[in-house]
Amino acid sequence: MAESYATQFARKGGHARAKKLTAEQRKASARKAAQARWAKKMDTLVNEISEGTKELLKTAKANARAARARRGRQKENP
Repeated sequence: MAESYATQFARKGGHARAKKLTAEQRKASARKAAQARWAKKMDTLVNEISEGTKELLKTAKANARAARARRGRQKENP
């Protein structure tokens, strides 16, 4: 399968850019990319925790209602 011109150019472009950057610039670029990746992961994690918390609260409320109902039935039938 023949590669497109853009694919060939992009592959070479990353190496050419890395050669032109100083070590400090490469380090800053890598740090920025890592922070972006972790920020994305943290957003996902926060959303998952939020959804999980909502589910836990629903379950806790349902369990509390069921417990109150059981106590009510026990009082009626000693």
